[in-house]
Amino acid sequence: MKDSVKTRNLIIITLCLTIICMGVGFAILSMKLEEFHNNKPKFAVEFTKASPRTPVMGGEKTPTVLSNIINSNQTINMEFNLYSPYDEIGYKVTIKNTGNIPAEIVNLIAKPDYQTDILAANSIFPIKITHNDITGRILRPGEEIDLNIVAVFDYNSLPKDMKVSYQLSLITKTSNIS
Repeated sequence: MKDSVKTRNLIIITLCLTIICMGVGFAILSMKLEEFHNNKPKFAVEFTKASPRTPVMGGEKTPTVLSNIINSNQTINMEFNLYSPYDEIGYKVTIKNTGNIPAEIVNLIAKPDYQTDILAANSIFPIKITHNDITGRILRPGEEIDLNIVAVFDYNSLPKDMKVSYQLSLITKTSNIS
């Protein structure tokens, strides 16, 4: 009788150890599969955040800017509100490579293009909108770059309420840098 109890206990212990080993093996296999899944190249460059800088007030009203990021974080819509000569407001937009491969910023498409299109620039006169040139910049995975946009009310003009809509979209590509 004692031998059958010992044998039964030995079988139970062996089965328990087998189940524990299978659980550990499954956990290791699951981690390896997750690691393999995460090693796939992922390309993603996007606008991540936008915030106004301290405005310069030329008159009685403070200049403002409103924005929203759309189109899978590839486009930012902005609306600048300026009122008097010397009004100025800057806007800081962060662009981040959220993928796991290097990416290059090929171009920023402005709509309307107030920087190079003279007719568009004249349509918003006395306001002038500019931004820093980040084309050709290569972003490594997780790297960020700031795009600084500035709207200025010309100091030689008369005061008037001006609302200017502006849109920027990202054009990016993968980069060959390892």
